[in-house]
Amino acid sequence: MNVLSCNWLSRKGAAEKLDVSVDTIERRAIPWQDEPVPGKLRYKFLKLGEETRQDRRYCEEDVEALLVPS
Repeated sequence: MNVLSCNWLSRKGAAEKLDVSVDTIERRAIPWQDEPVPGKLRYKFLKLGEETRQDRRYCEEDVEALLVPS
């Protein structure tokens, strides 16, 4: 997956989508790789707008993959 084609979520947004704590998101987080890693959430440090700070943003596709039982 191309980094540019990914939708990005904040840590809080990813936690809300999965209904877990932000600590759980942090434990599953790994730096961005081109290929998904099962059970992990890839992140990049991104600034998503002029009024936002550069922070970890999590790939929404990885978050959604954790919602589907394997």
